[in-house]
Amino acid sequence: MDIAHDFIADVVGADRQNPISQAAIFYGILTIGGLFFYQFFALCSFTYFFVLRRHQYFPPTIKRVDVMKQALHEIWIGSSSLPFMGLVMLPCPLFAYRGYSKMYTKVDDYGWGYLLVSIVLFLVVTDCVIYWAHRGLHHPLIYKPIHKLHHTYKFTTPFSSHAFHPLDGFTQGVPYYMCAYLFPIHNLLFVALFVCVNFWTISIHDQVDFGPGEGILNTTGHHTIHHELFNYNYGQYTTIWDRIGGTYRIAEQTHDFATGRPLPNHEPPASPNGLLADASRQLKR
Repeated sequence: MDIAHDFIADVVGADRQNPISQAAIFYGILTIGGLFFYQFFALCSFTYFFVLRRHQYFPPTIKRVDVMKQALHEIWIGSSSLPFMGLVMLPCPLFAYRGYSKMYTKVDDYGWGYLLVSIVLFLVVTDCVIYWAHRGLHHPLIYKPIHKLHHTYKFTTPFSSHAFHPLDGFTQGVPYYMCAYLFPIHNLLFVALFVCVNFWTISIHDQVDFGPGEGILNTTGHHTIHHELFNYNYGQYTTIWDRIGGTYRIAEQTHDFATGRPLPNHEPPASPNGLLADASRQLKR
């Protein structure tokens, strides 16, 4: 992210060392970059699974006549919240750029071996912290004012991925930046991992699960159960902490990994109106 900052600063003629200029540029990166990433890649996922390949992947949990209304509402939630998320997240990249983090720019500083180790550290730390942060967001005192917005719909689309209250996005976003302050991590590796995490976040909301439902990987099916049953499967990448915390539920695979064909009971609706009950209704909690 520091490379993007320096490039933009040079293009607009801003002082790289001026903290106000730094804050403005990083805010623009977080907000505009976040909006583009969310809208473009969620749209790609939605278009592929819910439109172009709808006869193969469209989930039987949502009526086709209602899915566009839900998607547009989720886009509004995510797009209107991201500018505020950028504001509350701003200190993380700003302080890192100003030298307060352990981020480094030269691989030789720690070697390739440590670079690989830092990937594992990043995944282990964030998997643990986000589990507990996510579980905390479901506390009765916090859930309704902050996290309930993300649970507006019982069954999700790719656009659900970033449809957060700003403080919700901050709570689940800080653990990634926290890694840059806990242990050395290469600046480009950090950005790459952060991008991958956002891809992952989009993918676990598309309701297409290639399995395995009983494995260690936290699949789309696990997260679908979280939205459906509310108090289970809080995990991010793995099911380890759900198993430890007693909140684990086995996921149900929806499609064959090799062929992509839907498994029994997961065939897309045969008619435009769908087959099951309307899943776009709001939860009454």
